[in-house]
Amino acid sequence: MLNLFKNILIQMIAIFDIGANNGLNGLAFAILNPNTKVFSFEPNPVLRKTILKNKKIFEKKLGINLKNFFFIAKAVSNKKEKTFFYITENDATSSLLKPKKKLNKFWTQNKDTSIKNISNWIRIKKKIRIETIKLKDFCNDNKISKISYMHCDTQGNDLKVFEGLGNYRMVVKKGVLESAIKPELSLYNKSTTFKKIKKSFIKWGYKIESVHEFHKNNPERNIYFSNKNFHENIKFNSPTEKNLRLFNRILKGKTKFKDNFFIYILRKNLILNYSL
Repeated sequence: MLNLFKNILIQMIAIFDIGANNGLNGLAFAILNPNTKVFSFEPNPVLRKTILKNKKIFEKKLGINLKNFFFIAKAVSNKKEKTFFYITENDATSSLLKPKKKLNKFWTQNKDTSIKNISNWIRIKKKIRIETIKLKDFCNDNKISKISYMHCDTQGNDLKVFEGLGNYRMVVKKGVLESAIKPELSLYNKSTTFKKIKKSFIKWGYKIESVHEFHKNNPERNIYFSNKNFHENIKFNSPTEKNLRLFNRILKGKTKFKDNFFIYILRKNLILNYSL
């Protein structure tokens, strides 16, 4: 019985949101998984205030205390080092990788303005000095034994994040990362390529479940995967697109009348779960 109790104590299951931006995804995971610690990594100092502000908005609107959400003001890569982080005109495109000075004409001459505008988004606004960390070290320091989900969006650096997991790649259940489908269409120098991701995934025992086009005609894709060697039954709730749209409306203060019913049901269930 004592050994069983010790095993329960050392089982620390986590969800990682790397490249958190405004914190929407990490906060959504924390809301829907009250018994799992969610670590949200974002090195942009301006976004720290945004993420913590958004946390308070959810707590007030949903009547809960997100004690399982932890903000980490660090960039994640495959080594621990001091390096530069490039803050761009649009915070969502900031990266450890330097944006290309000359983009493929697909971006600059595209008829779709939402795609063409990205060439303006990635213009460097500021370059700051930061220190990167490896998730292997972070998992060791925080005694993390299982990772139920990895949500990774580091603007071209995603594969290095997984390389930095070391042996902890074996305890990742599933997740998502991002890559351009063709190297020449990448927005950054030395960016992750889809080909390298597939090669690494085969080596690590990861299976690509789907490749999602998150915006029509955009060459960047969300790559959803699962670990073929992970057989433990760890339950977690992944936010749906419908969830994320609702949560986004809450953050913007633009909820619709029909949202009130879903918020009421969600709030009722969450108060019960967070009080356990």
